[in-house]
Amino acid sequence: RGHVLRTAQADWRWLNRDIHGKFDAVVCLGNSFTHLFSENDRRKALAEFYAALRHDGVLILDQRNYDAILDAGYSSKHTYYYCGDDVSVKPSHVDEGLARFDYSFPDGSKFHLNMFPLRKAYMQRLLGEVGFQSVETYGDFQETHRDEQPDFFIHVAEKRYRTTKEAE
Repeated sequence: RGHVLRTAQADWRWLNRDIHGKFDAVVCLGNSFTHLFSENDRRKALAEFYAALRHDGVLILDQRNYDAILDAGYSSKHTYYYCGDDVSVKPSHVDEGLARFDYSFPDGSKFHLNMFPLRKAYMQRLLGEVGFQSVETYGDFQETHRDEQPDFFIHVAEKRYRTTKEAE
């Protein structure tokens, strides 16, 4: 209460051209980062997120567990995401360069969504390479998990430099 949430919309690759100021957080949810198919675009967007943050800012970014999908096939617990029974979500094509998901709705309509299947370690490495000092990854909002278990990974990347004592 008493807080004003200022939201904005812009192309991530040129975020700081269109959005001015420094922010406490950049939140990139809904598996949306996987819509960037070019490595250059992914690096550019992450660098723009980093530049938009204050010195102690944080980036929160989620993604599907593409590691499990690529390595073992698709399954979903529908616990935290897509919890209802009204919409059916399943992959129709998955390889290292494309994950195409089919969405079916109660009215009979269907929708196809193409995404780049980001692997967890690759995403963590990119976050570090653009300058984030600390990257914690949660599986379905849990700190501890086996990599094949969660439906989604949530990366929390901190910009702030920590002293050795703070990191302990």
